[in-house]
This record gives sequence, structure tokens and C-alpha cells, in this order.
Amino acid sequence: MPKLLTENELKNTLLEFKNILNEFDFSLLKNLIFFNQESFFLYVENVKNNPFKKQLKLLNEKLDVLQPYLPFVNTDRATEFLNEIAKATSEEKSKEIKQTYTTKLRQDFFQLARKLKNNLQWENIFKTCEEIRLHKEETALMATY
Repeated sequence: MPKLLTENELKNTLLEFKNILNEFDFSLLKNLIFFNQESFFLYVENVKNNPFKKQLKLLNEKLDVLQPYLPFVNTDRATEFLNEIAKATSEEKSKEIKQTYTTKLRQDFFQLARKLKNNLQWENIFKTCEEIRLHKEETALMATY
């Protein structure tokens, strides 16, 4: 089982994620517009020497740490996941579904975080992630008894 973050580690990692996200510089791309988030990610993955590789790498490192504490950002995605996992007929299929939804969860969180405008909204994100962290902490403590 991976090490659980402390409340401060969670808050600091979210703050680092926020700062990296706020420092994204699109000014190097004069005549390029991304129609949606998927086109942005495809650009980053497929265009060599693009100006976002380093920043996206840093964001992904933070998301790797935050992953266990991220909530579904909309009920439709959560419902989709639950429906798919309920239909899984093997451990392999279950792992595949979890991987697919992990990617979607990260992208949804990235998209949500880009839209946050003030510290109160970020504080609400932290509170939600902290609730998940506390639940994991309680579960880990219960497992030791």
C-alpha cells in the first residue's frame, strides 16, 4: 500500500499543482488555438519540442501524488465508472476499466483546475481531497486492527 499523505503534504502538493498550472505560458504559440482539452493533450504528446512538455511533465508528477485523493468532478463520470466496473467479468477487465477512468479522472481534474478563479474555489478542492484522504487514513487504521 502506498504511503498516505499528511494533510500538509496534500495541501502543499495541490498548491504546487496550482502554481505550475498558473504558470502555463501559451505566448510562444502565436497562431495555434486548441479547440478542446483533447486537442491540447494530443499536441503535447505528438509534437516534438513543444513548449508545454516540461510543464505538463511537472503537472503529471503532482497528479501522480494527488491521484489517490482526486474526486470525480461530475456525477456522470462517476456513474459511468460504476456501471462499467459492475459489468467487469474478470480482474483484467477491471484493471483496464480502472486505468481508463484514472486517465479520465486526471484529465477532468486538470480541466476543472484550469477553470478555478479564486482561492475559495481552490480551498473547496482541498477540502474535498482532504475528505478522501481522511477516509483512506481511517480505512488504513481499521485494517491494522
